[in-house]
Amino acid sequence: TMDINYNDFDLVIEQAVDFEALKVNGFEVEKFFTDQGWSQFFDILNGPVYPILVKDFWPRCEIFDKVEADREYALKVAEDVVNNKGKSREQ
Repeated sequence: TMDINYNDFDLVIEQAVDFEALKVNGFEVEKFFTDQGWSQFFDILNGPVYPILVKDFWPRCEIFDKVEADREYALKVAEDVVNNKGKSREQ
């Protein structure tokens, strides 16, 4: 978790894929995606952003790397070797 002041947490909201900016710079690629039926995907990707939800969610996240996940798994197996050995981390 991280300790961050809610008001100091600034979001940068932009379009993930801006076809107009690409076109202005000489890259007219939108037709390639439209021809393949990907328009709906980009509509969703470039859809609304909920800043309050993001600002509430991210500071409360916990991030585990592979080393931590493996350590947690080993400890859980050690608690009850008979019942936990061979199970996936999620199980």
